[in-house]
Amino acid sequence: MRSFDDPAQTIQVAAGEAFAVRLAGNPTTGYTWQASVDRSCLELIDQQFEPGGEGVGAGGHEVFRFRARATDQTEIVFEYRRPWGGAARDAARFLVIIG
Repeated sequence: MRSFDDPAQTIQVAAGEAFAVRLAGNPTTGYTWQASVDRSCLELIDQQFEPGGEGVGAGGHEVFRFRARATDQTEIVFEYRRPWGGAARDAARFLVIIG
């Protein structure tokens, strides 16, 4: 499965293909990445945290796995925020072209 971590890079996939987006994060701070997608174009398969170290509170990467549904062009909008509210601390947009 191909993985992407640079919002400046366009993601090009085939319909039915699965891919991952990796974003640096640390959920022990209360902040997590939240994804907004057009569900007619992309299906969120799962979301996991991969620790970057063994220490308590160590950061790592949040990994989102998607499956492209239909030939189209769409965006995935990520916001790094606390689930209980407040302004986003960071954001990232990935352009996805499904061919």
